[in-house]
Amino acid sequence: MRVENWDGETPLTNESPNAAYPWPFFAAVAATGLLFFSFHGLFSVLPLYIIDLGGASVDTGIATWVFALAALLVRPPAGLLADRWGRKPALVLGALLFGGAPLLYGLVTNVSGLLLVRAIHGMGLALFSTSYQAFVADWLPVARYGEGFGIANAASTVTMTVAPLFGEVLESRAGWQSLFIVLGGIGAAGLAITLTLPRRKYQNGKGDRDDAATTGSGLRRLLDRRVVRLGALGMMVLGVPFGAFITFLPLLAEARAIAGTGWAFMGYALASSLAQPAMGRAIDRWGARRTVLVGITLISLSAVGLAYAANVTMLLTLAVLFGVGHGAARVSFDTRVQRNVDTDSRGSASAILYTAFDLMVGLGSWGLGALAGAMGYRVMYGAVAAIVLVGLAIGAMMGVKRKA
Repeated sequence: MRVENWDGETPLTNESPNAAYPWPFFAAVAATGLLFFSFHGLFSVLPLYIIDLGGASVDTGIATWVFALAALLVRPPAGLLADRWGRKPALVLGALLFGGAPLLYGLVTNVSGLLLVRAIHGMGLALFSTSYQAFVADWLPVARYGEGFGIANAASTVTMTVAPLFGEVLESRAGWQSLFIVLGGIGAAGLAITLTLPRRKYQNGKGDRDDAATTGSGLRRLLDRRVVRLGALGMMVLGVPFGAFITFLPLLAEARAIAGTGWAFMGYALASSLAQPAMGRAIDRWGARRTVLVGITLISLSAVGLAYAANVTMLLTLAVLFGVGHGAARVSFDTRVQRNVDTDSRGSASAILYTAFDLMVGLGSWGLGALAGAMGYRVMYGAVAAIVLVGLAIGAMMGVKRKA
């Protein structure tokens, strides 16, 4: 009989809540920060590069779609590789593609070549980030799982506060080739740190190796687990408002003549980065149910607020609110799922969660774009708030223990 502990009310360990993080955890966090700085440094300038290559505005959308599709398709096999090969080989391959992609942008001469590089970049992101979740789970002290995942997640988010501006300034002063070389060098530093990571260590395992867990049937078996299904559903719910936020916030601001979109994105990134470790500590102490409910509530409130946002102060405040809510919910789902699956299934579990998230970012953005075009942004953000309320039901279910 299996009892899945979602709410954390039953102590899972006698380990001290002050147990130290091991050095591989900090090394992985540092590598992630460098790789995502290299990635986010292209955010604000890549559309301009596409135009310089002779592309049109529609090609920017195609480039985003190619990147997202490549990441979506690679995530499931990335999780399987992390479970079968071990974390380090998948991390190194991901870091090589993810960190080296900026150098490839400097070699392309047309939009078709750039689309190929975007696909490689997306594959690298999926390989590295999926394996990273499993690696972190292997090394975290059990009593600090929530806080540890909060720190690990913040490493990829905090770079959004400065990297886009860094890329914009560097390109304007030194040109495209210098930008790609510098960002490629930063990515290479992330790869170098990744190479120092231990090859394999499962210290928080809940079972022996099961080869079925590293096959397609293992993915299906994971989806039979209630803890994984709830986590995947929760990440799907998070994907809809995230897609609405990153895709339509600039368009909303333009339609309402609100300046300061860049500040809003910076506020979101900083709030999410600070919130995740703090909410993780709350998870370690009180369980995930409360933090999910808080996070989903804040996301819903921010969506309602964006429907009526009329000035830059409101925009910045709501972006911060969204960052706190999204960070709280994300770290809750990550922590609970990784804590409750077997060691040899952690890569696959990460793949399931973030495939669900990526899928709804894409599908949600497409559907919400059609809704915004037909009925306006107020109705669209109202629909987002309604969809997010589904997450409240998922959060409530997290506190219910099920016996099978």
